[in-house]
Amino acid sequence: MPAVELRGVSPLNLSLDELRRGTPGITPAFGRCLADAAAVCLEDRGHMDPTSMRLDGALDATAALRWEKPDAQALRCWGDDQVATEHGAYGIAALLVEQVSKLRVIERARKGKGFDFWLGHQDDPGPLFQNRARLEVSGVRAGSESDVNARVRQKVKQIDRSRGPLPGVVVIVEFGEPRSRVALR
Repeated sequence: MPAVELRGVSPLNLSLDELRRGTPGITPAFGRCLADAAAVCLEDRGHMDPTSMRLDGALDATAALRWEKPDAQALRCWGDDQVATEHGAYGIAALLVEQVSKLRVIERARKGKGFDFWLGHQDDPGPLFQNRARLEVSGVRAGSESDVNARVRQKVKQIDRSRGPLPGVVVIVEFGEPRSRVALR
């Protein structure tokens, strides 16, 4: 498969509510969980709906990020900052990849593979590994430029362990600014 191609569309519109419909690899129920986790992280950092998210790295764009304000139950449910940040980043990365490429999340990868999700073409339900790519996601609740750079290096090294002939996408979501950095492998 050739390298992942990104479309330079700016500004993007990312609505966390879209996660509730799911993808081939994210059920609607899990999508709602990802949306809730991301909303908790954004609210925790003092952002208001909508907010602007900077996208950099392999693409240079901005995104209007929209979400529903989390209720008290969601805040209690996502009280573990690390788990909420990881799952919130999964949701934003899934939406982002779908909007800037012809790929979408089609399957969760098994632990130990070096990446989180399999990506496939939106219009190709073909067999696994045919026209596929790997997606590695990481979230940072609030971090500096050097924190984001260090996380990118760490995740690129991690996804490179499973390199083979398939391309990879690394997305680091930092909720403090907020911003997302995309690296292609």
